[in-house]
Amino acid sequence: MAKETEKPAEEGAAKKGKKLKVIIIALLVLVLLGGGGFAYWFFAVHGKADSGAKAAAKVEPNLPPTYSVLDPFTVNLRDPGVAMQAGITLKVHDEKVDEAIKQRMPEIRDRILLILSSQQSADLMTAAGKENLGKQIAVAVNKILDVKDPKDGVTQVLFTSFIIQ
Repeated sequence: MAKETEKPAEEGAAKKGKKLKVIIIALLVLVLLGGGGFAYWFFAVHGKADSGAKAAAKVEPNLPPTYSVLDPFTVNLRDPGVAMQAGITLKVHDEKVDEAIKQRMPEIRDRILLILSSQQSADLMTAAGKENLGKQIAVAVNKILDVKDPKDGVTQVLFTSFIIQ
């Protein structure tokens, strides 16, 4: 009789062992599939972003800035008997903008002369006044060049000399 009672216990244990193996295998398969899916998603999403950044870096290498040097300006300011002499250099987006400036130089010089001659000497004595003047000149030149985004035209106006007498 002892042998008969041991057989059902062994069969039950064998069935439980098989179920446990099936559950463990199923869990391992789910974990592997989930990990593989996550890895695919991660590299697909982040891999494209990295390759896009690398492509952008290849398209626009870190080139030295391009400058367009203008002849010096001498104008009378709005103040009676006060004159100003200024050397101006335009920092531009690329060489194409520099070429466009050279082609439209008479218009650009005219506009800058009008802007300079409309200034008060007191306004130009401060750094903020000079920065404001530079912004006015950049906007005017970009308008002449028909530049929609300031980053694509004159990006900065540099005063290489600035004398008020």
